Amino acid sequence: MKIKTELNNRTLVTRMAIGDAILDELQEKEFSKIHITQVIKRARVSRMSFYRYYENLYDALCDYLNIVVNGYMIEGGEKEDPSVFMRLEHIEFSLNYFDRYARYFLTLNANGLYSILIDAVNEYMMNNILPQKKLHMYELYAYAGGLLNSFLKWEEDGKREDVHNVALMIYRLFSHQEDAA
Repeated sequence: MKIKTELNNRTLVTRMAIGDAILDELQEKEFSKIHITQVIKRARVSRMSFYRYYENLYDALCDYLNIVVNGYMIEGGEKEDPSVFMRLEHIEFSLNYFDRYARYFLTLNANGLYSILIDAVNEYMMNNILPQKKLHMYELYAYAGGLLNSFLKWEEDGKREDVHNVALMIYRLFSHQEDAA
């Protein structure tokens, strides 16, 4: 996988346009039927620009999520203090932040591309949270998967439940440090 990680505004605009174009295509057809030619036309970028950043469409979708997660880390304060991730207010922030990108999450999930989402969430936890916290990796995998699945279900249900209530349920589930043994 080849993904250029520079985050200047020019590259971000191009990379997000490519990701948005793939999402538009996914609204109309299966991922396997999407071609780079269609994506670059819709994104209004050159083929050379596409290949400057990616080897294939899958890489572009992964990069889109990397951009989203980078913004999440900055806005949510996890770059400065990774311990915030399991606090109630941060869980609520997470749900609200990812709601901005609901189209991305729901489109990938609906098109059988859930693996991109869960792989990114797991990688994020292992690279950014595990080294900073004294939690076992299985706890982080459970938390990450629980947060992602709860978010997806909340979105799919039309966000009928108040975001604070959803965050509170997740918080209560994962804040107990009792030994089950």
